[in-house]
Amino acid sequence: MELNGERRIYWLLAVVVIALIALNGFLVYRTSTYNPPYPLPTYTQLGEEPKSAKTIVVSGTGSVFSKPDLAYVTIAVQTQSKDAQSAQQDNARKMTTTIDALKSNGISENDIRTVGYRLDPMMDYESKPPVIVGYSAVNTIQMTVRDLNNVGKIIDAAVSAGTNVVQNIQFAISKDRLSDLRNEAIASAIRDAKKKAEATSKSLGVELIGPTEVSITPGYEPGPILYKAENVQTPVTPGELEISSTVQVSYLFK
Repeated sequence: MELNGERRIYWLLAVVVIALIALNGFLVYRTSTYNPPYPLPTYTQLGEEPKSAKTIVVSGTGSVFSKPDLAYVTIAVQTQSKDAQSAQQDNARKMTTTIDALKSNGISENDIRTVGYRLDPMMDYESKPPVIVGYSAVNTIQMTVRDLNNVGKIIDAAVSAGTNVVQNIQFAISKDRLSDLRNEAIASAIRDAKKKAEATSKSLGVELIGPTEVSITPGYEPGPILYKAENVQTPVTPGELEISSTVQVSYLFK
């Protein structure tokens, strides 16, 4: 009986050893035939890192010029009176007349908006203590003029109707047009960068392969321009506005 028991133990040990050998062979086979879903780095020698890519980094600038197609004109009506109500009422009457004149000259009601309103006491600081001698009301509006040929004419019409403060004119480019001009400036900047990269590679005696990375930096865009008032119809000359862009491009070479 003891002999039979020892034989069973030997047979069980033999089966376990054979199973372990078979499993180890299977794992070795699976490891050798595994294909990862991404390329693994290759090394010429153990511990040696892959060589860095050969690149030329250049910057390019591009600018385009265009005449504006919008003008934002800010005007105001200022009135003064001994009492606040009279100053306010006089101001409302003159502003209503001004807005009617703007509409008569082609300005849409949607293109007129109030940007400020003040009603302040006027003080006599020579008196001790200072006393209120009157009130000043100021109503400020901004209008969008879409026909730049009429800017001067519209300003004069507003002044004739009661406007007595013309703050500024800001010439601008409409959103759709500005988007197209920005793209043109970027394309010009990329062409400039490519020329520099080609000149650099030629000087170095290497072959340019192509761009690997591009970054775009917003450039200059126009700001407000003030007009010059005269006794005759107000002359307004918008001139041309500049839109620019800067890019940085990395080119691979060999």
